[in-house]
Amino acid sequence: MIPLKLALRNFMCYRENVPPLHFNAIHIACLCGNNGNGKSALLDAITWALWGETRAKRDDELVHLGKTEMEVEFEFAVAGDHYRVIRKHTKGTPRRPGQTTLDLFIADGQGFTLISGNSLRETQRKITESLRMDYETFINSAFLVQGRADEFTKKQPAERREVLAAILGLSFYDELAEKAKELAKKSEAHQRELSSVIAVIDRQLSQREDFEIELGKATERLLELDSQVKTCEDELNALRQKKDNLERRKEQLDEVESRIKLAEGEISYLEEQVSAHQKKIAEYEMALASYQQRSDRIRLRIGELLKLEQELVEKREKSQAISNRIHLLTSTNAKLKQEMKELKEKLDLLSREEARCPLCGAELGVKGRKRIIENFEAQGQEKASAYRTNEAEARQAEQELNALKQKLAGLERTITTERAQCERQEEALAKEHAEAESFLPKEREALGRSEEALSRKRSAIKDDKQKRATLLAEVTDLPTIKNRLAEAQRTFDSLRERRDAAYRALITAQANLARCAHLEEMRKENVASLKKASEEKAIYDELANAFGKKGIQALIIEEALPEIEEEANRLLARMTDSRMSVKIETQRETRKGELVETLDIKIADGLGTRSYEMFSGGEAFRINFALRIALSRLLARRAGAPLPTLFIDEGFGTQDSSGRERLVEAINSIQDDFEKIIVITHIDELKDAFPTRIEVTKTAEGSMIKVI
Repeated sequence: MIPLKLALRNFMCYRENVPPLHFNAIHIACLCGNNGNGKSALLDAITWALWGETRAKRDDELVHLGKTEMEVEFEFAVAGDHYRVIRKHTKGTPRRPGQTTLDLFIADGQGFTLISGNSLRETQRKITESLRMDYETFINSAFLVQGRADEFTKKQPAERREVLAAILGLSFYDELAEKAKELAKKSEAHQRELSSVIAVIDRQLSQREDFEIELGKATERLLELDSQVKTCEDELNALRQKKDNLERRKEQLDEVESRIKLAEGEISYLEEQVSAHQKKIAEYEMALASYQQRSDRIRLRIGELLKLEQELVEKREKSQAISNRIHLLTSTNAKLKQEMKELKEKLDLLSREEARCPLCGAELGVKGRKRIIENFEAQGQEKASAYRTNEAEARQAEQELNALKQKLAGLERTITTERAQCERQEEALAKEHAEAESFLPKEREALGRSEEALSRKRSAIKDDKQKRATLLAEVTDLPTIKNRLAEAQRTFDSLRERRDAAYRALITAQANLARCAHLEEMRKENVASLKKASEEKAIYDELANAFGKKGIQALIIEEALPEIEEEANRLLARMTDSRMSVKIETQRETRKGELVETLDIKIADGLGTRSYEMFSGGEAFRINFALRIALSRLLARRAGAPLPTLFIDEGFGTQDSSGRERLVEAINSIQDDFEKIIVITHIDELKDAFPTRIEVTKTAEGSMIKVI
């Protein structure tokens, strides 16, 4: 990876709209500024843009104080391709976590084209694949993080081997090893499958002798049953012919029976027709004979109805007179009731002590008042008596009126009903006289035809009954023949089923023997395939071991370690006046005396050879620096390496003046191995030690970048 441009917006201590930092013209530069100004934040911006990793625990901590979102845009070149990464983050709230987006672009000559995946994780995978390096490999080789220069040396031996394997690109061999193991498993599974198939074939082939015996028995049985079926079939055909002949006679019998039944029905119908014609003729003759008598009776009844109508008129007049009398009595009683009410009012006035005459208004004495009261009471009694008499007479009149109304209603219904009946009878009688005169000759003619047809039918049915008797005698044996035929058919079906079963057994035996021949060929093919699968598994097992960590990978690491040791010792010699050297051991002896794989770091100085863990301070930093530079140079020089860039973040504070000069000399001595080297420091005397200076200053509005 060659950095080309870095643009920040609200990232950590950097304010919004910071001008982009271009790396195109930079080869080796010093990134300087006071502590806290944001030097390391620039490197954090690069690692966050590429891998989403920084020194911060949470992405929310990366947002500039007082802001709610940030963005980093980073352009880099790998293997001739120019990429742009834009990672954005919105700060979370108590109710909503922070949100991050990631976009990846590639230059196409006219600008940049979006090549992001369908998710953030998929886009991150594309970036990591393009770089061919993850964050852990980066900080263990090409990036000496502030306070973590010993990232590689402090790891356990196994972890060091993993980092070295990643730098050397040995994951490719891991993939090959896994592929070989997968193919070995498939070959092994194929072996088991083939062995199982061969075992099944062997079990089936063990039955071949039984199949041959079954074939012989089936052939013999089939010949025997063929003969029996032929004999039974001849007997069955003879019985079928007898049955067919008798059934034809039975059909003739059925036809005769049907004709007899039909003829009986026709005779019955013709007899009914003759009887109907005779009856109709009698009716017509009787109608002509009795026409005048019935007509006279109808006229007599009409005369009686006229008398009833006169009686009806008289009763209606009587009913009206009774109604008038009731009305008069009712009106009279209403008047009497009013007069009695007035007398009662006068009596009420006279009942007072100082009563006056109701006529002249003069005062009345006791006797005068009594006399008048008696007179009024007598009038009231007379009127009451008249009222009751009228009321009784009105009730009696009402009863008489109701009875009369009922008689009137009955009489009206009788007159209406019987007059209509007489009219219908007159009309029907006239119609019957006309029909009788018109249809009597026709009925006599129809009677003659029916009697003639009846005679013919009786003659024909007599002949059919004689034929039926003859056919009944002939078909007497039909049930017996049918029973014999059914039994013969059952015997034939049974023999044929047994013959078919014998034939199927023959075919099955032949098929089994043919299958045995086919299985022999299959067995040969499967045995050959089993041998091939076994050979392939052995090859894949060897390849898995060869591609594994103890195979080619171990050899590559063994070949790379001298190069790392040589580079590290060259730098250590320059920084320590040849007082220190490093030795990397790949094997060690256990307490049991066995050799195991390791990656131990041994340091030799004037006091002897000791483990790395025995050193501290400036010496430890020089050791770490030498090893990390050696790893970075290895990373930069390996085939297809995507990261010819070295980042060194601090570490100079542990050195004295002489040590710093030697570190600077060491850095300058390796500048041709890297396209870009960025050194981060806050020590003023080192600012002018490198040709380019990137100064970071802190203002009230945020940090600013200046390239000098």
